[in-house]
Amino acid sequence: MNNDRIYYSRDAEMHAMRNRSVLTLVFLTFGLGIGATLALLFAPMSGKKTRDDLTKTVEEGLSNGRDALEPVVKRLEEEFADLRKSIEDRLK
Repeated sequence: MNNDRIYYSRDAEMHAMRNRSVLTLVFLTFGLGIGATLALLFAPMSGKKTRDDLTKTVEEGLSNGRDALEPVVKRLEEEFADLRKSIEDRLK
């Protein structure tokens, strides 16, 4: 893309950038809509089966995420408790 344009004011440059951003967002949204529509039209499974599989996959992902975060959260809670105790000891 050629960015060698000459703008005679900062407002004109900002206006052009805003228009370019809006146009990009419109085309992106339009492309995503077309892609989603085509994916649904040419899906190899029925809608119910696809929704069930998607729900199962999301639930498994959430479960795995919780399992992975649980030790981290426990460690952070312990560290915050130690920090709080340390601060309370210093204030006394």
